Amino acid sequence: MMAYSELELDGLKEVINIGGGHAATSISKLVNQKIDMHVPEISILSYHELYEQVIADDVEVHAVVSSIVGDYNGMILFVVSDDSADKLSELMLGTKTDDINVKMSAVSELTNIISNSFLGAIGNLLNVQLVSALPVIQDDYFGAVISSVYMALDQYDDHIMVIRNEFTYSEEKLDASLFFIPETGVLEQILKSLGI
Repeated sequence: MMAYSELELDGLKEVINIGGGHAATSISKLVNQKIDMHVPEISILSYHELYEQVIADDVEVHAVVSSIVGDYNGMILFVVSDDSADKLSELMLGTKTDDINVKMSAVSELTNIISNSFLGAIGNLLNVQLVSALPVIQDDYFGAVISSVYMALDQYDDHIMVIRNEFTYSEEKLDASLFFIPETGVLEQILKSLGI
């Protein structure tokens, strides 16, 4: 079971806040609407708590997974509900579409921009090189998506560190979460870079 001090968690939160702020700005520019970001959530949860507090395991989602390449490795996971995918693609395309391929292509492009602005901001702060590989889209239940990502990173523990940003637009909650899932040891490297 991992344990981090308040100072360490605050340091990580600040890093994620900067990354998420840049991501929100990038989305805003892309969709020509102000997109806001909540203070990021960093918590250590069991899978049961994750499904209870964040998204239920049996909810169908569009999940876009991007591998992080550079000085630190891991994955970025952008999860959106069907309604939010509709809303985001409509904002991006300037028109509604029923074509699932067009919709998911728009969400994938958005994720690519979000991931790279998120990682770019963190990279600048920590003076490291971080970019995301081309995103891969999965349509599945949230439980299946999240467990496969953590298992791919050999992090199949009882508890996982959940690092996520949530976005809102026009006072409405955009049902979209950005998860930063670092490989084992990366958080320690980030804290070291911060001098914590």
